[in-house]
Amino acid sequence: MKQQYLSILVCAGMANGMARAQDPVMLEPTRGQVVRAGHIYYNVASGERVVTLLGDGQTSGADSGASLPVWAAQNPTPCASEGYTTELFFAVDNPGSTTLASRITLLDYGDIQSDTVVDCIQINWVVAHADAWANGTDSSSGVVGVEELAAQWMVWDADNGREVNRSTRLPLMDFLFFNLPGNTPDNQGAGALTGWTADVDLFAFGSATDLSFEIGDTDGDCQTAAFCNSDVDGAGTPVGLADRDFDGLADSDLDGDGLFDWSWTVRFYQPAMGHDFDSDSDFGDVPGTASDTIGIGIGVPEGVAVENGDGTWTWQIDEFVPDAGTGEEDRFAIYNPPNSTGEITYNGGYWFGGFACTGGLISTGGTGYTPAAMFQMLLYSPGVIDCCPADYNCDGSLDFFDVSAFIMDFNAMNPDADFNLDGAWDFFDVSLFIQDFTVGCP
Repeated sequence: MKQQYLSILVCAGMANGMARAQDPVMLEPTRGQVVRAGHIYYNVASGERVVTLLGDGQTSGADSGASLPVWAAQNPTPCASEGYTTELFFAVDNPGSTTLASRITLLDYGDIQSDTVVDCIQINWVVAHADAWANGTDSSSGVVGVEELAAQWMVWDADNGREVNRSTRLPLMDFLFFNLPGNTPDNQGAGALTGWTADVDLFAFGSATDLSFEIGDTDGDCQTAAFCNSDVDGAGTPVGLADRDFDGLADSDLDGDGLFDWSWTVRFYQPAMGHDFDSDSDFGDVPGTASDTIGIGIGVPEGVAVENGDGTWTWQIDEFVPDAGTGEEDRFAIYNPPNSTGEITYNGGYWFGGFACTGGLISTGGTGYTPAAMFQMLLYSPGVIDCCPADYNCDGSLDFFDVSAFIMDFNAMNPDADFNLDGAWDFFDVSLFIQDFTVGCP
């Protein structure tokens, strides 16, 4: 799958370097400049792909459904109010630079409301590998992609990024993109790196294919999503009610703040590592030096930078916006490359020494601000779907599955099955449902 992507322009430094567990990750803000060169709307369910390049007048595509952001950590310049407009990124995979340089897994985490359906994810990467352009050497040509340069993104239930309670972590979504677009000739010639963004749609409206998922299922019905962790013990226990480490506490809220804990990981695959994802017998060229970097953008949820009065700063998340990126901390985790048995082991929690909007502007010789150790991520959920009462599972048709779903919820005394809203589950709810089902939908 060789892909093409889209464009906006910004400047950035690089947050780079590895450290022992809990030690600050050293920041090198003058290491490189980044130009955000592209964005793509890609529907993995339908195959639809819409590329938007800078200045070409296109807009991102979308299916006929409505999606709304429900969790976001996108702001790349948290210290803009203090005059810092430089954007930073973290070099996840930097060949030859450190013992953790290749095949590490980066994990970030946050909190979200339970029973949240996700039908689209926004991902990003920053890359120094030279891209193979289709024709010529200017940006009017098409990006072909870097042979066998790949990245794997996963979303997890019941995880708050800690070494403790890793037994509660359950996978939800796992997808890998290969032949990722690389550094454009224009940016490479200017000594800059290229940033890419992609909206990955998991649902195709009007299609039988649906890859949407529900984070933090508490009732076993997945709502409108195609799948969820609705049975984690073989006895029908949804992940939101499980205690898989048998500590007497629900796995769903490991930090005790009343919200569901979730996480996401990214792992990059360098060319010539033995992978042939596109089955063309070309394994790609060996990365030459540490300049063959790939990483992800640093971002923060909606909020404000607060000076604490003692030389420290805090990023105060606005939890009242619809897509509040709640639960993100000034910390992320790294897992070692797979060992001989394929296991990845926890290496430690990482940060940049503490978020601070001080240090002086890079343009005037300063070191720049210290970003929060958070990474850009955006989750979308379907908009409100107005279903008639008889279409109980809200799939657009009246059939056995509506009756079955109603009976299941009725037996479980789910609030949705309290059809007459009298606080009881009895004959009157069943009678009213049958009446609505018989009449049908308009």
